[in-house]
Amino acid sequence: MVERAAAAATSASAPAHIFAFGRFELRCAEGLLLADGQPAPLGRRAFDVLTALVLRRERVVSKAELLDLVWPGLVVEDNNLQVHISVLRKLLGPQLIATVPGRGYRFMAEATPAAAGTVATATAGAGIAGSAGSATRGVATGAAAGAGPAGVANASLAQMPASPRARLLLVDDHRVHRLLLARMLELQGHEVASAEGGLQALQRLHEEAPFDLMLLDLDMPGMSGFELLQRLVEHPQWRHLPVIVTSSLEGTANVARCIELGADDYLHKPVNPVLLKARVDASLAKKRRHEQQREAAARFAGAAVAQDLALGGFQNSGRRLPATVLACGVLGLADPSGTQAAEETFDLLNTCYLLLFDAVSQHGGVVNQMVGAEITALFGAPQPLPDPAAAPAAAARAARDAVEMIELLNAERTAQGKPALRIAIGIASGEVVAGQAGTHQRATYACVGEPVDRALRLKLQAAGGSQAVLFDDATQAALAGSAEGAEGAEGSMG
Repeated sequence: MVERAAAAATSASAPAHIFAFGRFELRCAEGLLLADGQPAPLGRRAFDVLTALVLRRERVVSKAELLDLVWPGLVVEDNNLQVHISVLRKLLGPQLIATVPGRGYRFMAEATPAAAGTVATATAGAGIAGSAGSATRGVATGAAAGAGPAGVANASLAQMPASPRARLLLVDDHRVHRLLLARMLELQGHEVASAEGGLQALQRLHEEAPFDLMLLDLDMPGMSGFELLQRLVEHPQWRHLPVIVTSSLEGTANVARCIELGADDYLHKPVNPVLLKARVDASLAKKRRHEQQREAAARFAGAAVAQDLALGGFQNSGRRLPATVLACGVLGLADPSGTQAAEETFDLLNTCYLLLFDAVSQHGGVVNQMVGAEITALFGAPQPLPDPAAAPAAAARAARDAVEMIELLNAERTAQGKPALRIAIGIASGEVVAGQAGTHQRATYACVGEPVDRALRLKLQAAGGSQAVLFDDATQAALAGSAEGAEGAEGSMG
């Protein structure tokens, strides 16, 4: 059985695994799957299979590995595993667990790690003034109504709904300020880490899991808040971290300087809890929108474009560089009789995409175009290979793997009485012009040049011939004497 998290009493420091995907939430530590917030009917073994796949969602999990994880030390037939996979597909939908022929299974949905539980809010009628402390800080404030002695405005938090849980970094050299602000944020449902100054904040950013938001004081000894803001904006991983400045410094110039350095908001001390909650919620919502935009860019425009957009925004430009282009198409997905269900057709299409993407990525290539059951992949751009001269061989190995996996898929389809698929691949090498193309609304990593045209023509030639993979003269010359070169045929376009 998949190892489940121990109870909180025996492993309080171990993080609980909670993952959200679609309308489902998987709570590994509790042995619970929620559907639309309600417990879903799922047996223990099926739950363990799902947990194993979700925790290893970045790769294909073999049948042997799943059997060892779910039935350790037992001799179990493959049919038992297939039964539980079928149960999961019936509950979750057929698209979420893909079968990779000859290799195993892979969880296909984007499972987002969620917060491990909800922090309880204060009891009704309790505010900062009368609080005895939090679960992590037993600090009695004893503040009267209005502004407290630590520069934190006093107000009741009990009536405020809990915010979506986030991980916040609070940077302030004043201990009492830190304790009281942390208390307010914890009562809003957040996890709070503290730093006494800029250097300690940088250390926590380097060493710990990513934070969702920073609350920053300006007037601190050593590294000031202004200096820390400058360091954040210069760091590629931290420049998108939302920052809310909380300071007693007056003057429009200070506020303007913070905004210019990338701060999202500025709150004057004493901080009003209601206003603080509104600003934190707004900053976190903005961060989530940006993350969704980056995820959409990575999915629809490709990882290379998403990275470029995150670092420097859209730049409609290209450059000349050597590359090898692989054009691939899978034939026979559509049922000529029209009796195949649309869901089955798309399930097969997604399976083919999974196999082709895996073959390309395993050898350093990048898929930059998807049309129907066809892809175009680049080797040497935009992701450079350690040895640029190795691009033709890498593309040839990817083609070999793609052909082998389609053959394995065909073996399963033949056993089920289904028609076999055909794969056609054309590979060409040479100088291309590549870069971002499109508009600010939609962009892609485009590649144009003779190698692209030759690869597409060779793919069409392979589709009508007896050989699955055809190379152009440049690629064939680069592969001369290698095992990859011996397996391919030279195309008619040199």
